[in-house]
Formats: sequence, structure tokens, C-alpha cells
Amino acid sequence: MPTTGPYAGHLHFDGTVAPVLRTEVDVAAYVRRGTGRLPVDTGALAEAGSPAAPLRLALGMLQRLEASALAESRTMLATATGNEARITAFLATWLVDRFWQSRALRDVLTGDHPVQRPQPVHRPGPVHTLRRLHVDRVQPLLSPLWTGLAGEAVAAGHMARMAIQEASLHTALTALGERLDGEAGRVAREVAGRHEAAVEFFTAEAIARVTRSRREAVTARAVLAAGSPLEGGHLPDPDLRPALAVLAAEPRHRAALLRARYEITRLLPGPVTSDPHLRSLPRTEE
Repeated sequence: MPTTGPYAGHLHFDGTVAPVLRTEVDVAAYVRRGTGRLPVDTGALAEAGSPAAPLRLALGMLQRLEASALAESRTMLATATGNEARITAFLATWLVDRFWQSRALRDVLTGDHPVQRPQPVHRPGPVHTLRRLHVDRVQPLLSPLWTGLAGEAVAAGHMARMAIQEASLHTALTALGERLDGEAGRVAREVAGRHEAAVEFFTAEAIARVTRSRREAVTARAVLAAGSPLEGGHLPDPDLRPALAVLAAEPRHRAALLRARYEITRLLPGPVTSDPHLRSLPRTEE
């Protein structure tokens, strides 16, 4: 191999490319574990009757957030994040996990109907329509520009976003599982438990990156500023804020949802900020 010129052997060992990051999370074990459909006893659900309307609204929002994994993965894999072998290996299994988790929540709401999908209770407003146009038409043009400038550091932002989203889903489903009865509560708690591996992976990857360089920390801050992790695929659900009001009705659940973000944002430059959707909730006293 030549030692000079454009094909020099030391080209990728001159400090311009960050070394491969390896956290303690065993990705190979996660992949070997495999995944599959979560069983749901639709007969027991039918006998128990439908959950109360506010709980159905919250469950529907969480189901759609679960189902946004494909959109989230496209955003990650179209950038330098897709060059990270450990991340892509994890995402391959994680995508299947999220599919079956969203399907289990859908079964609770629709009784395993072959085509029916849980629809938002609230109609999308003008802001939601404009946001969808931005995500569909403008974002695909702008994202390659700034992610190209960010380079490998963009992985820190993606890991931070997914760490918060996964931790929020885990927290919200745990809170909902406490309020749902019978089979619906069991499914919500089981899906919440299935998020633990993803919370561990994304959190470890995010923390390792944002603490090893300021550039990665600044990039993570920029990614989080561009959109809330509670907006699946960068598109807010019409029921998001009403659902959060249900999920954060108790102070301990509100505090848990705030901690899901704080675990990452406390390590980033600048002031610690809360999620704008959670910030809009009325504060409750212990």
C-alpha cells in the first residue's frame, strides 16, 4: 500500500476519523435473542370491555409512536450513523421489536382486526399539516446538507434522540399499565418491559458519544432542538398533548417522563431544557 498520495495507508488513522465506539452493551446477544409477535388474548379483551376513553386515547398515541420506528431508522441510516456497524446491527432487530410492540398495542385497541388502525381522536390542525409538508418536502432536502457537515458526530444526536424516545415509551407504558385492567394492562406492562434493552443501548451509546467530545455534544443538542423525540418520525401526533396530560396526571409519572429526557440533556452544553410538549402540562403538587 502506498505511503504517500491520495491512497496513503495512514489515510484513516490520522485522527480525522473517530475511533470505533464500543460500549458495554452486548449487541450480539441482543441480536441472537431474536424477537416475535407478542401474544394478546383478544377474547379476554372483548369480555373485559373497552378501556375508558382517556386511556384509549393515550394508548393510541403510544401505539402510533411505537410504529414510527421505520421513519426514525430512515433518518438515521441515511446519514453517517448508518456507517456504524454496531448501530446498524442493533437497529435490524430493534425495528422488528418495535413492529411487534406496536402490533400488540394495536391488538388491544382493535381486537386483531386485519386492516383497522387506531386513529387519533383529535383532527390534525393547520400547524400539523404544515409540519407534515415540511417533513415530506423540505426536510429531505435540508437534512443531507447539515448532517453532511456534522459528519460522524450526527450519530451522537441520533442516539440521544432515540434514548429519550425509548425511555419515554418505557415510562409512559409503565404508567399506563398501572391504570389499565386485565389483559390490556398486562400487554402494556409487557411492551414496556421490552423497551428496556433499547433504553440501555441508546442511552449507553448517547452518553459515550456526548461525553467524549464537545463537537458530538453540540451536535446532539442541535438534533434535539430540531424536534421532540416524542414526535414519532418528527411529526407530532394530534393526540400527543392530550395523551401526555393523561399519562402525567400523577406527579410521579410526570417526574419520570421529565427524567427520561434529563438523563441525556444534563450532559449537553447550554441550559438543561425540558420537552416542549411536557412543558405545556399544568404543574401538579406532590
